[in-house]
Amino acid sequence: MGTKLMTSINALIAVSKQLRLLFISSLVLIVLSAHAQDAENADDLFQQIQSLQSRMNIQITGLERIQNEEKVMTSGSLEQQIEQILASFNHIISRNAKGQIERIVIINKKQKPEVNRIVLPTSLQGNHFMVSVAISGNGSIWQTQDMIIDTGADLVVLPESMIDRLGIADSTFTKRTMQTANGMTEAKIGTLQELKIAGETIENVEAAFIPDTLLGKNSLLGMSVLGRYQINIDDKTQLITLIKK
Repeated sequence: MGTKLMTSINALIAVSKQLRLLFISSLVLIVLSAHAQDAENADDLFQQIQSLQSRMNIQITGLERIQNEEKVMTSGSLEQQIEQILASFNHIISRNAKGQIERIVIINKKQKPEVNRIVLPTSLQGNHFMVSVAISGNGSIWQTQDMIIDTGADLVVLPESMIDRLGIADSTFTKRTMQTANGMTEAKIGTLQELKIAGETIENVEAAFIPDTLLGKNSLLGMSVLGRYQINIDDKTQLITLIKK
């Protein structure tokens, strides 16, 4: 009788311990899940960093330098996540004797290095150099166009049929009489919101749109773009280098 009672008591104790462990484990998971949810629900980068700071129990200074930044998609361990979040900022990480992150100082946001020159690979069309250019009238609709480098053209010159494809409203144009290789014509003058060439983005580019028949299927990259640069042409390698003025 006594032996059976002791066995039952020991069994109850063992079950009690298992239940306690399950309860503690569940509590930890709930807390971790709540922290993870906080990070996921963060509205911006500032809140995202604050959430990780709390979860990692570390000190982060310089948070006032995080302003109006969108949150970053992260994965991996907490340490990997904080490194991903701060990848675009200059920062200093201090670690303790065990190699764990103890303190982070955010210095400032990294600045993109300024590109002073653009090297354009070209192709030849007769005696003319041609380059591939991406253009947009409104920043959302893009067209890729092969254009002739023409330092004699005051503006970028495009066929009139491209206006709709570039998303430019007809009401934004002014009219100007222009001389073309095929005679005088009345051109529609507008502004391209962006023009991309060899990875460089150029904004607010004045362009002339003239009847397709007068261009002979050509488009001209004129001085409204080229005038912003010093131009070096290497006939041997067929490379054109644009150097910012």
